[in-house]
Parts: sequence; C-alpha cells; structure tokens
Amino acid sequence: MTQLNVQVGSKRLQLLHEMVGKANVIAYLLNPNEASLERADMQEAARNLGVELRILNATKERDFDAAFAKVVEMRAGGLVIGGGAFFVAHAEELAALAVRHAVPAVFENQEFAV
Repeated sequence: MTQLNVQVGSKRLQLLHEMVGKANVIAYLLNPNEASLERADMQEAARNLGVELRILNATKERDFDAAFAKVVEMRAGGLVIGGGAFFVAHAEELAALAVRHAVPAVFENQEFAV
C-alpha cells in the first residue's frame, strides 16, 4: 500500500504542474510521521519536472493555517497535499483553506474536490 501511495504522489505532482503551467515553485504539505518514502519520490519527481518543491510539515490541525499562509507567501504555483490518514481525516478543512487562499491543490481522495 505504501509503494502505491508513493507512485501516486508523484503523479499528483505531475498533474498539478500541468494544471498550473509555468510554476517554478510547488509546495508539498506532508505529515513527516507518515510520509518518509513519499517525500523522496516527490523530490525526485520535482527535479524531473524542473520545479522547486518546497516542503511544509503539518502534524497537527493547528499547523494548517500557517502552512497555507506560507504557500501564499512563497508564491507557490500550487500545493500537493501528501497522503495518509491524518490528511484524509481533515480533507474538508484542507479543501476550504485551498479555496480561501486561492491555491490550486491536489489531494489523494475525492473528498477534497470542491
């Protein structure tokens, strides 16, 4: 199951890159307690796409507002939200933050679609 998530993560990055066009920077929100393999794969995928991947960590719900503020501050072209149970449990909140901050974002589950 972990290997599939890793491969799908890089596909989400590729899809977002295609959607946002010439973005030089894409942010990646991850829970460092859940995503060790996915992180390395995402960094490699970003290098292959020629984009800078800026990693943001969130281990608690209260980290979300600061993470989205950082995405806006760094002028990232979009945000990939990592996999894992923590983000799935907060999909609605993450989707609302993406809309509120006007940040193009991709996530692993359909619950995130708005």
